[in-house]
Amino acid sequence: MARLDARCKTHIPVVIMVKGEERNFRSVASNLGLGGAFINSSFSLPENTRVRLRAPMPYGEFEADGKVLRREENGVAVKFMEVGEDARSSLWEYIKEHVEKTACPFCGAAFTGETTACSNCGMSADMVEPGHLHKYQNQRIAAWCSMLDMETTRFLDTITEIEGQLENGACEHDLILKRTGDALYDLVDFAVEFEDAVQDMELILQKREEFRVKTNYMLSKSWFMNHARIWPKGYQGDYKILDGIYKNIPLSRGIGYYLDYHLLHSMLAKACRGRLAKAKEILGAELLRRKGPRILDIGCGSSRDLFGMAADIKDSNADITCIDIDEDALRFSLDRLGYAGLADQIRFRKYNVARMINREKNLREFGRQDIIFSTGVFNYLPDRLVPNLIGALHELLNPGGKLIIAFEDAGRYRIQVYTWPTKWDALMQRSEADCRALFETAGFPAGALKMTRDKTGVIMFFTLER
Repeated sequence: MARLDARCKTHIPVVIMVKGEERNFRSVASNLGLGGAFINSSFSLPENTRVRLRAPMPYGEFEADGKVLRREENGVAVKFMEVGEDARSSLWEYIKEHVEKTACPFCGAAFTGETTACSNCGMSADMVEPGHLHKYQNQRIAAWCSMLDMETTRFLDTITEIEGQLENGACEHDLILKRTGDALYDLVDFAVEFEDAVQDMELILQKREEFRVKTNYMLSKSWFMNHARIWPKGYQGDYKILDGIYKNIPLSRGIGYYLDYHLLHSMLAKACRGRLAKAKEILGAELLRRKGPRILDIGCGSSRDLFGMAADIKDSNADITCIDIDEDALRFSLDRLGYAGLADQIRFRKYNVARMINREKNLREFGRQDIIFSTGVFNYLPDRLVPNLIGALHELLNPGGKLIIAFEDAGRYRIQVYTWPTKWDALMQRSEADCRALFETAGFPAGALKMTRDKTGVIMFFTLER
């Protein structure tokens, strides 16, 4: 698919600064566009690495934030994330002087003669006309919005056809499963391209909502997708949907079954189950080495991890306090853990984690703890809150106590799987470097942290000892 991004061949020296690290690379950009650049290099940077790129331009130095899209044999492709107006204008002036004159600078189609518009993509090819940059940006966004409408129609037509074949018994289970998955992930592939191309968050949010409205009559047939669109508890990631993901059983019939299946087998759903297994492994090891530990579980949800460790909890004589903002989740956990014979060792409280930045109040409300852990809540908390919360919780520990917090690595899954078919868009998009920076802001340098991942690699468990 044409990117509709004016690009030119070049040989400009660039400096790449890796976000969160004290290292720079000097190299050369061999291809340059408004949306990104290809950097010739021998150094290795993983995909999704956040960088800042600086390059001298005849009309002023260019500097922009970006991320590594892909690694190739002779270099890396970098997508620009944020480009200021001055930097964009400087870049544009350079590009329009260096583009090929015999081909469309946007889609690459060859020109057959004098032209002011490309016959292939329709973009205005007269880059020197006054106001062309503004005109180009508007044309490009309009083209991508038109392609999104076509992709939406194609997606709905495909799902409707699959549903008809299912109802008529014209397709076998495995084929329906494959075709449904192909349709969903083709749509997600386009959504990723659309967002990369448009880079206008207000427009992206508008188009996501329009897509959900257009597809609701079909995708709401999935219990999981419908739940993750309406969020009946009033907040995202409630215990009901997470417990359903842990169970990993589709809850719908017909085409809804197949939509359920693919959401349950998406990377983030697999990571949720991996997180559960890793949490039990980490907490189980702590219970084996401690007698009578006081434990604080922040955002307990359905407490499925504790239920799976009932025998270890009994043996260790642990005293556990579970907090959550959802009374239904607390009642559900009480019933589950009471059935496991843990009623005398676990208490439940409705409490908002955002209130736990007050260190003195924490001590009054909960007392000293040996283990404080949270496996999901921090993924929804803003950066401005997290460092203060980390510091306050760490201070609540007894000497030798541990603070254990799980984060999701945004570079290991595609958020568009959840923000287009569903409205699961409140997850903070953080890399490992972003998470380490939050701990450093809280006063804990890299040497104070231990980090391990679940089997999918998506979930990062950070441990701080006091």
